[in-house]
Amino acid sequence: MRQVNTPTSRIQNSKFKIRISAGFTLIELLVVIAIITLLFAVLLPVLRLAKDLAKRTRCQANLKQIALAWNMYLDDNDGRFYQWVNANAYYGGWRGQDDVFPRPLNSYLNLAPDLQSENEGKVFYCPADRGGVYRRPLTEKAYSLLGTSYQTNIFLIGQDACAPFSTKTQPLDEEIDKRLKNLNRNRVGNPSRLLLIGDYGWVNQWWPERQLREEWKERAEWHGRPDHFNMAFLDSHTQFLNIQKGFYVTDQYAILPFVDLYPLAREVQGP
Repeated sequence: MRQVNTPTSRIQNSKFKIRISAGFTLIELLVVIAIITLLFAVLLPVLRLAKDLAKRTRCQANLKQIALAWNMYLDDNDGRFYQWVNANAYYGGWRGQDDVFPRPLNSYLNLAPDLQSENEGKVFYCPADRGGVYRRPLTEKAYSLLGTSYQTNIFLIGQDACAPFSTKTQPLDEEIDKRLKNLNRNRVGNPSRLLLIGDYGWVNQWWPERQLREEWKERAEWHGRPDHFNMAFLDSHTQFLNIQKGFYVTDQYAILPFVDLYPLAREVQGP
């Protein structure tokens, strides 16, 4: 029987044919690819920034715990700061490649004083740690080498005397040495302004330029901004700070525990 090709059937057939033949042209595909590429270009920096911010936040949380542990240590020792050779680096953490122990702060964080492995004591590990330890292999993490990613204020914890930083600061260094021995928390300045501990590289701001090559300095700036470091203050609050080169006292912070030396410090500080 001959099929009658009615107007309705012609419309249906036409629609059917259009549906079968529909598809992307090459230009349309290129436009889609270009849009996706543009979206990736926009989103990747945002994702990287979010990742960096998460590392910085984790680092600050670690520093908060360590600062609280230091205050517990001071409570148990009549306010006296821990003073020993290189104590600013070997105060806590795992034994590190330097194989140094005991670490007196560990017990205040429920850790053994002689941790054997990098997998232990992660509170001392900054997730942004990428090395830059002075006079050490450039890419070796501070945590791997020294057992901690963080360095305490050398004017609080460490030797009971400090080596002169420069001829310019020698008068100040001599006055500091007179006061360092058996330093007590009751003798220090405002704890909400006094820096206690921070990313290992923050102390690079005190090395003379002729000794510290630029690649070490840059490598130790872990959080993506020059001269900025995560820091904890003696009162245990944390902040992401611009540590100014060679400055002992600023409007934001002080590294000197001796308020009576502030005027002299202001005279000699600076690059």
